Amino acid sequence: MNTESNLKLDSFVQTNTALTENASVYETNVSTKAQADQFASDLEQLLNLKEEADQPIKWLLGEKNAIKNVLVDKLYPLSNALVCYANSVPSTEILEKASISKNTLRLLSELDLIAFYKQIISMARQHVADLPAFGISEESIVAVETDGKAFEQKRSDLIVLKEDKANAKNEYRLLQKKINNLLNSKLDYSIENLRATHPDFVNYYFAARQKAKGAQRHYDLLGYLKDKATGQAIALGKVSVEGLDLTTHITENGTFRFKHFPEGENRLIIENINYKTLYVPIRRYASERSKLYLEMEAIPLEVI
Repeated sequence: MNTESNLKLDSFVQTNTALTENASVYETNVSTKAQADQFASDLEQLLNLKEEADQPIKWLLGEKNAIKNVLVDKLYPLSNALVCYANSVPSTEILEKASISKNTLRLLSELDLIAFYKQIISMARQHVADLPAFGISEESIVAVETDGKAFEQKRSDLIVLKEDKANAKNEYRLLQKKINNLLNSKLDYSIENLRATHPDFVNYYFAARQKAKGAQRHYDLLGYLKDKATGQAIALGKVSVEGLDLTTHITENGTFRFKHFPEGENRLIIENINYKTLYVPIRRYASERSKLYLEMEAIPLEVI
């Protein structure tokens, strides 16, 4: 999982801790308790999915590649012996099917390598009585076949593991959205309703929740600017805070943001060469992330 996802998961864990430690506060409220229990159950499943999604594959990849190298080292002498046998018979068909350089053999795709080793094993078995003269025995054929099957199995295991990880990541994303919806649309409201009687618990809960909400929001203040008449995004320009050395630019998509913005009362000055300067009073509380949806009035074009 990426850093953002891990931060959000950590905030879920902290939120669940706040709920667990203060279960006595809401356990008589059937609705709130049901929501908290659902959250805890979903979180446990989310943690399991994370473990499955994050399980390493490097060790299995290493084992597969090691077996592949052993297979190639044993397969080449067998194919070379068949080439020598084909030249002595002679047999154009065997020669065409068995002839390969060791370098080419190493560069074959995994599927082509599997097909080639099976083809060589089949031909060797057909001519096993004639191959001892070329240094090949039934035991050496079996050894190649054993390594070939082991390579196939490791390759199959790796494919399954990758698929499991991908499925777990997809299920993780879906469940994370479900948990977000449960918190945002239900549990947050239920806990907020307890503020009058249990303010410390509510503050504790929302401190953990704030981390969850802030995991994807790398800003204190975010603004969206549109043309008052057309509704189109206003591109470019700058936004400053009156009386402070704090300025940011408006993007081509009509947004601006301040990663760090002072709390208290301030006034924004929003400027674009084609629009009337906009002055926006704003009051921000500590740890609050704010969004502004603003409209600017275009400066009329002078008629010449």
